[in-house]
Amino acid sequence: MDTLPNSLPEASPPELVMSAAAFDKHAVTTHRFSSHEAPGQVLAPMRERWRNQGVPVVEARSGDWTMLSVRSGQGIETVQVRATASGTEGLRSRWVPAINLQASAAAASHLLDWLPTSSKLLRRIDHHDPGRDAATLVALVGASPSAAASHLRASAQAAGFVADPASGMPAQRAAWYRGGDAASASGEALALRRGGETVVATVSAHRGATAVVMHWSQGR
Repeated sequence: MDTLPNSLPEASPPELVMSAAAFDKHAVTTHRFSSHEAPGQVLAPMRERWRNQGVPVVEARSGDWTMLSVRSGQGIETVQVRATASGTEGLRSRWVPAINLQASAAAASHLLDWLPTSSKLLRRIDHHDPGRDAATLVALVGASPSAAASHLRASAQAAGFVADPASGMPAQRAAWYRGGDAASASGEALALRRGGETVVATVSAHRGATAVVMHWSQGR
């Protein structure tokens, strides 16, 4: 797929905001860009060029954002823009099938092992940024938040992780990330470390189940 069109003379050079990320078995790269032109003027040359190439264009709106998406043999490309006081801001993302996710799988393997057998993995994102590897897992667990948190702590301890107060309280009431107060919050936040590896996990009630989000990172 081509890059941001050169037909935008007032657009600033695209800024890379995400690279080398594996997202649901796709490699994802995202750039941020801006222009002094209105969103319609920014999208028009992209839409015209893709249609001239015979590529079906899907257009949608979500709040202030207008999105164009196209699919080709190389994957999926999405451009989303919205108006600003000075013109337009936008994001352009490319999704291509990841050829090799073995390194990502190894990085997050122990996180998968920490989940109870009744868990359903909803999403997994792997990052390989300069100097650091990271992985995020989102899952639903068929247990109470307290039981799920206890399971995570036991699994982490068995894997050699210890509480890491430097990253946050190891078993803190979860009001800070759910927007509630300590009296009504139902969940916990855990911060753990094993050498150069860190894991931050949040556990909270979610529609009759328990939502678990775990973020692992390690410097290279």
